[in-house]
Amino acid sequence: MVDSERAVIDETTAGLLEAAGPQMYRRNAFRVTGLPTNADRRAVRQRQQRITPALELGADVDLGHSLPVRLDDVRGAFDRILGDPRRRLVDELFWLWDEAADGSPNGAGPATTTARTATACSCPKTLHHDHDAAVRAHSAALDLEVENDAVSAGPHLDEAVRLWSNAARLWGQVLRRAVFWDHVRHRIAVLDDRQLDESVIDTFRDAMPGTLVKPLIELAAAASAPADRLRLAKLARDWPLVPSGSVDDLLEEAAAPHYESLRATMKRASSQLDGGNWDGAAAEVYDHALPALALLESLVPHARHRRTASIRNDVAVLLNNCATAATDGLGPAANLNASKWFRTAAELATDPVTQQTVRTNRDGLRDMMTTFNQIRTQVDQLVAAGQIGPARTLLLNVRRQLAGGPGTDEIDRMLVGLQGARSGSYGTRPRRGRRLARAVLLLVVLGLIVAKIVGAFDDDGGGGDSYRPQGGTVVVSAANVEDNDRPGGCIGSKSDWRVGEREVDVVPCDEAHWGEVVAYELLVDTASRYLTGKYPGAEQVSALARFRCELALARLGSEGKGLKVTYTVPPEDAWDPQGPSLDEYTTCVAHWPDDRFMTEDDVVRLDVPVTTEPALMGTFGQRIEQNAPVGSCVQTKKDLSLESVAIPIVPCEEPHWAEIVAYPVLYPDGTGEWPGNDTVYVKAKAACAEETKGYQGTMTLNVTYPAQDWWTWNAKDSPIYTMCALSYMSDGTFTGGLG
Repeated sequence: MVDSERAVIDETTAGLLEAAGPQMYRRNAFRVTGLPTNADRRAVRQRQQRITPALELGADVDLGHSLPVRLDDVRGAFDRILGDPRRRLVDELFWLWDEAADGSPNGAGPATTTARTATACSCPKTLHHDHDAAVRAHSAALDLEVENDAVSAGPHLDEAVRLWSNAARLWGQVLRRAVFWDHVRHRIAVLDDRQLDESVIDTFRDAMPGTLVKPLIELAAAASAPADRLRLAKLARDWPLVPSGSVDDLLEEAAAPHYESLRATMKRASSQLDGGNWDGAAAEVYDHALPALALLESLVPHARHRRTASIRNDVAVLLNNCATAATDGLGPAANLNASKWFRTAAELATDPVTQQTVRTNRDGLRDMMTTFNQIRTQVDQLVAAGQIGPARTLLLNVRRQLAGGPGTDEIDRMLVGLQGARSGSYGTRPRRGRRLARAVLLLVVLGLIVAKIVGAFDDDGGGGDSYRPQGGTVVVSAANVEDNDRPGGCIGSKSDWRVGEREVDVVPCDEAHWGEVVAYELLVDTASRYLTGKYPGAEQVSALARFRCELALARLGSEGKGLKVTYTVPPEDAWDPQGPSLDEYTTCVAHWPDDRFMTEDDVVRLDVPVTTEPALMGTFGQRIEQNAPVGSCVQTKKDLSLESVAIPIVPCEEPHWAEIVAYPVLYPDGTGEWPGNDTVYVKAKAACAEETKGYQGTMTLNVTYPAQDWWTWNAKDSPIYTMCALSYMSDGTFTGGLG
């Protein structure tokens, strides 16, 4: 390549880069000046000499459009047209080619009919028409995005979808036509400038698709609504003639400020942790790092971007370190926060070593809590029998063995509780933190039986490895579950799984694949009076779908070990007001937590004997929908004041210790000053009593309520709530829901 050709290409590339952006059509020199794209230099100068002085005097000038342009904008536009022909050619390609705009809002208006134009080209009329249609659709789509916030959630979404679809399709068709490049060659000849030769055609051919997609990149990076970021980033990845890998690189480049901001947040949090302030460090993560990470996930998801996966894992490491520091410093008193931090860390971790470390540390916390719960149970039993002295001796021996280490403060609180204790009095007052209060209620147990829908999920021997579709399309989200294909289909990539779509493309399971359809689970097949065929609300539908799918995965035993489950959430109109039907179900897809591909060795066998394992779920997450659902049951007795994660949850038709009956919201906006333990406890107890009115007999109401830390680390837009569960006074197990 000679130097002259290189200069042509460099200046052309610079012009394309300058044009790229959401304002590319609004800034177009021909649109701004109202000139046709084939106007010759004489016509351009005549128009410049006519309108520029008028604008300088402040006169109103009809430029053929309603764009808000300044005098400097008009001067700059004329300079681009009359200056370097390479930059003029860029503006020509990105504006209308037909002389008249026919009154279109995007047209140049009356001025186009008066300017003297250069020699007409011999292009087919359809080329100009299709090119102009692409320009109009693309310009209108960009105008709509620039002029409206949160398009994905507003009334303009359908219009945006139509415009973007047309713009991508039409530009793709135009750029693939040989006559388009013949037109460019013709314009080079007409402009007849030594700075411009045919070497520029290859530059345009290579760079124009990227120039057209660049506005989407910038819009996605600047969007404030997650749904807009997801939508615009997907449009960019699907843009014709641009490799998705190149778009990913551009998206990551656009996300650079967000990466840097998140790194700064991580540095602040790490400094607080190094200073012993694990609460402050975790608050920094939840208040700032997680929202920033959510922004990155919607723009540059970790499954596609190593940089996002890396920083996501770093956040997991930081939260793990906060939890271990709190546990080392506070012992059991750290359980509420540490459990939450471990849970979030486990969800974020992308590196296998980090994942295993978090699991090990979380298991260590559970073991410690189990030990202290056993100690508490023994002390309770001794106090109930009037054996205060032996109870004190037991606690003193444990305290001596701890030697001032983690848990000493908890033992000291138990010792304080023994002072003045009488038989059966220990533990009746709420303890520090999120306490479990018990109130004896009279309860008449009615036998409410919700019959199972027999055969809805029967496999007839074909739902396991005997049925594996070898490719094609399968139905996984039909209106009626009986119309679905059997479980066992393997989904090739995560992008193929689109929640809510009736069908999904599958591949042979011996090929690399992202996930597997493992079950369809009914959502109202339960013995609980708290979960009937009526629509329970979006929060509880999501919680219930998650529970049913996690339970299905757990009951596959070793086949589901280490996997994560993704699930569908049926809409409100799936609930039949006349009672349960086959519409209220969820589709469960198993995959690796880090979304890496599964191999033939990872295939989940569905023909194994079903176990009785529970689903391990939380009961006090940041948001209610993250918890075990209302109408599910706690399998074995737990001290819910100390344990809130990995609680064994089963359907209520199976033997269980307690039933979760409500999550009443105490403080809807989650803001304000902490009102104090007594006030919160009274409010929580009253809310749970209201939810369980009418029960009489031998039941115990378990009220789990939030401690002071909920007013400090809770997300400000998250409601503060309490959890209500019912169990028998004897703490024995029972089968069937509460009547």
